[in-house]
Amino acid sequence: MVDAVRRGADLRRSSSFAEREAGLVEETGTLQTSWVIDDEHVGGLQTLRHPLDCGLGIRTQPSMSLWIFSVGARQRSAFVPIDGKPMDNATGQWVSVDNRPYGESADHLVPTRYRWWARDDWEEVCAHDEKGEASLASWEALKNAVDDGCRVKVGIRDLWSYLTPEGEDASTHEVFMECTSEFSHLDQGFFGALTQPTFLLRPCVPLRFTGESFAYGWLVVRTDGQVQRQVLNPTSMQWERAWSRHAVRWFVR
Repeated sequence: MVDAVRRGADLRRSSSFAEREAGLVEETGTLQTSWVIDDEHVGGLQTLRHPLDCGLGIRTQPSMSLWIFSVGARQRSAFVPIDGKPMDNATGQWVSVDNRPYGESADHLVPTRYRWWARDDWEEVCAHDEKGEASLASWEALKNAVDDGCRVKVGIRDLWSYLTPEGEDASTHEVFMECTSEFSHLDQGFFGALTQPTFLLRPCVPLRFTGESFAYGWLVVRTDGQVQRQVLNPTSMQWERAWSRHAVRWFVR
């Protein structure tokens, strides 16, 4: 699984559990962001989900349901309101973070089986360091692929490191997500892309929510090594914008 994700593979995951109203249910979901930590630990994030009761309907306030799924570790969740009101069961001022491994609480539905799938058909066509120095092809390879109708995915090195407390060492990691819009800057000579919505976490093993040290939002990624994030601070519910530099690998399909 680590090798597949490092090649840009898309992840899907399912679990089976006994639901109180519906009986035995198997849930399958796409993980829009995937990650590898320390070249050993792997998993994905569900970043586009609204909370619902096993497909029976939506019964909660409008919110984003953020999930961490790790291979070999139980899932964790956080709920961020999108209606301007604190979550009904907020653990802080606004959001609800449930960092208990799923299945250890009496009110949890305990999964009985997990399955994982990896769609491994992305092609790496460009790579560069945090300064934009290319180690594989150049931005023109991305332009040519996009001109042929290809989709684009990025793997960003150490994207989450800024969330590590000062004085602590951040685990080495790489985070992967698909892009939604791409821009070839023909005069200035670089390629840029907007990613799908994602959330950023402190890199740790097992991966979990560390208090409210996470952020939900979008990234702009460029072949000159610059990455911009516009993210929602879950403590203040205010948007924050910042630039950083990262090594990036670019994939097309």
